[in-house]
Amino acid sequence: MEKKMIELSEEMLNEVNGGVYRTVNTGVDGLNAALRAGAGKGTKQIASIPNGAVVDTVTDHLVYDEASGRHFVQVIYNGKTGWIASSLVGMRR
Repeated sequence: MEKKMIELSEEMLNEVNGGVYRTVNTGVDGLNAALRAGAGKGTKQIASIPNGAVVDTVTDHLVYDEASGRHFVQVIYNGKTGWIASSLVGMRR
């Protein structure tokens, strides 16, 4: 059976979460995103993700960090599992 590839619109992609590859968009060329050990800006940074890199979302569950006022989503990047601000991968709440 041949697999058929379809292109998803941004709207369709926003309806599908966990296990979806998403592109990191910091909004500034050369500005990296922080991959953190926990769901919050105050947690340890475990990796730096270049703008335009692709990450794999682990789940669609977002965690709110009251200190930063941002939501975080768990992702996998270069074999490391951590947390990134959801807005950087197009998942806004």
